[in-house]
Amino acid sequence: MNTVTNIRITTAVRTNASLYKQVEDAFSVLSQLESIQNVQIIKRRKLTINQLFQRDTTPLIVFESSGPKLYFTPDTPIYFHLDTVKVKLHMMKQHKMPVLIEMLDEITTDFKTFNFIDGTMGFGRDTYLILKHYQQANVYAIEQNPLIHYVISEGMKHYLTKDELRRIHYINDDYHNWIKQHPELVDILYLDHMFEQTLDENDRMGELSRNIEIPSEIKSVSHFKYLIVKAHYKSEIFKQFNTIQCIRKSTKTHYGLKINQDYKYE
Repeated sequence: MNTVTNIRITTAVRTNASLYKQVEDAFSVLSQLESIQNVQIIKRRKLTINQLFQRDTTPLIVFESSGPKLYFTPDTPIYFHLDTVKVKLHMMKQHKMPVLIEMLDEITTDFKTFNFIDGTMGFGRDTYLILKHYQQANVYAIEQNPLIHYVISEGMKHYLTKDELRRIHYINDDYHNWIKQHPELVDILYLDHMFEQTLDENDRMGELSRNIEIPSEIKSVSHFKYLIVKAHYKSEIFKQFNTIQCIRKSTKTHYGLKINQDYKYE
């Protein structure tokens, strides 16, 4: 797991009692994490993000009314945003389903309920999409970087209903460790490895990729009923996980599927 030694937290320039409370809550939560050595609350005053980084290059979480934003550098924040998810949800209303949803519709036809394990939460877009579309799904969103885990999970909560909050479980861990401890929960394991080959290093995906610990080797995964992998079409991960690669000529993003015939948890 990533180790982050220090983190600063503050509010937006225009602040209020609610944002101060969020900063205090964040201090309490982050201070208890073994992976974080020091948490510092700083006064924002009217300083810009650039000015805050001129004084100190320690990662920074800024609490705004729309949710927290994480800065590893002053240029590109990491935070939960609906952006492409809104587009997908709108298209779904027109019966134009994303590939992931089409695959899950086939897999879950006979499931009254199922557990969807998002082993690489990242920005949380797929986690959010599954929560919104499948009311019978319990979603476990796993992110190993403690800071990314915190800002994405807290930001997403702003957009969830009470029922969705009940069905979502945010986990700060490496997915290999977690599924070994909870093999009975893994109906569908989803792994998004698009960060291996980011198309634009200057956008938010590029910033996310730089701050995720990419394993030197892909470990075998066996605790699942269905495995869905998303990756760049040239990625070796499809072969490494022995998945059936779904070829999509119009995009560089491909999906792979593997059914575990030895799955023993029914």
